Amino acid sequence: MRGSLGRVRGLSAGLGVVAVLALGIGACKGGGGQTPPQDTGVNDVPTGTDTPTGTDTPAGTDTPVGTDAPDDTPATTDGGVQDALPPTDGPTVECTPGPTGGTVPAGTAPMQDAGPTVASTAARPELSDAVAAQYTVKQALAQGFNITYGDGGVPPVTYSLNDNWDPQTNGIGDPATFTPTFTVAPDGSGNQPNLTAAFNAANALGACGRVYIRLLAGEHRAIATLASKTSGPAVTVYSTDPDASKTVIVMNNATATVGSMSNSATLTIKAIRGFQMKNVTVSNDYVEGSATGNQSAVAMLLQSDQSQFENVRFLGNIATLYVKSASESVAARSYFRDCYIEGDQDFIMGRGTAVFDHCEIKVLTARQATGGSIGYPSTLVFNRYGFLFDSCKFTADTGATGIALGRQWVEQGDTTATNGWAVGKMVVRNSTLGAHLAGAAPWSLTGARTTTPKDPAGTTPVVLYTSDDYFPAGVGPVPAEPFVAEYRNTGPGAHQ
Repeated sequence: MRGSLGRVRGLSAGLGVVAVLALGIGACKGGGGQTPPQDTGVNDVPTGTDTPTGTDTPAGTDTPVGTDAPDDTPATTDGGVQDALPPTDGPTVECTPGPTGGTVPAGTAPMQDAGPTVASTAARPELSDAVAAQYTVKQALAQGFNITYGDGGVPPVTYSLNDNWDPQTNGIGDPATFTPTFTVAPDGSGNQPNLTAAFNAANALGACGRVYIRLLAGEHRAIATLASKTSGPAVTVYSTDPDASKTVIVMNNATATVGSMSNSATLTIKAIRGFQMKNVTVSNDYVEGSATGNQSAVAMLLQSDQSQFENVRFLGNIATLYVKSASESVAARSYFRDCYIEGDQDFIMGRGTAVFDHCEIKVLTARQATGGSIGYPSTLVFNRYGFLFDSCKFTADTGATGIALGRQWVEQGDTTATNGWAVGKMVVRNSTLGAHLAGAAPWSLTGARTTTPKDPAGTTPVVLYTSDDYFPAGVGPVPAEPFVAEYRNTGPGAHQ
């Protein structure tokens, strides 16, 4: 169980063809912006005419209650933030210059050396060297945004942005070189009273290529939301203190207290593209069991493409980090470098494409010591990449046992040809795995998945390890695409 911030753990230590577009971000632009797909919020409202009927409540030991109801509000106001003034009027605040000095890498530590070669098994799939070459940080992030796909995800599947996005080389940079447009202090003494106010002010500056928001050290106890806005600039939130535990965004909502998992998030990022964060902690310190109902409590809900996080800590128990997208037909890419993520059940989850590079993934034991699950991807079958962990450390509190690397989340509503099949994709490679992981079978079955294109009668429940377990014979990709797998990990919990 968690208490208040003192425990903020370690604080003191539619299918069819979608229109192709590319929303550029850069230094400064003359206002306006390109047209993105409709963004009606964190709900799964597809870009077509179909309305989702499901929930985004994770399965597991907690009984789900309520739903994330579709948002019937038209998207013309972009999440409640009105469009910026025409370019001739200019911004109400002068755009601050971005940092100079050239490209700064996201981190300096080298990638972890590969562990020993081991044979793949049905319960513990291992990538071959040839297939692993397709599952690198650069490969996973090279394409994204709108997806155009064939029947059931069978190739050809194409993306609207083939931009070879490379946040490893093009890191966020040194906060000491940033000039903040807005400053937010815990006591409200900054030039914006809170982070949401700063977000709204940033979205009004459509002429700025990027807006820098500095958080002063301390506890920012509030819910914060960056709304989706076509003409909004890219936003960087940062602290100048490299100790991320000193600057904390925290709230204590849960599905049980606010009615839906998405609404429980302390920080919600719905920007179309380009959000960045550095040297900050995002926490949900809800105490599980203090309210009746579903105990999922999100620290951050993210659905922005090309999002970068460096030295950011995400604290929670259930559903800590929810990596989503604006709709099923959008591949929202995010990159996490030198980050720390903790929880005890399904605490990294969603359908977004997320790369975790040199991150620590820690299992907590205060609420439950055994049987938890780390990843809970709900990647759609036509999106090639789900979660990729490279050069990460998988750690745990003392006493943790039988922990699953992940299980595949079949989001309700993403189970038909109309909305796309959620199969869940996750690869862990060149990482150090602790002894807390469940030895010979670290991938957990989410329940009796029965009806699939391969088995429409639902006669044989399956765990979808590769596309061969999903598509009928002669239909799927060749060679088979891995859905969950490992590659040459080390440590006591690695495949031996």
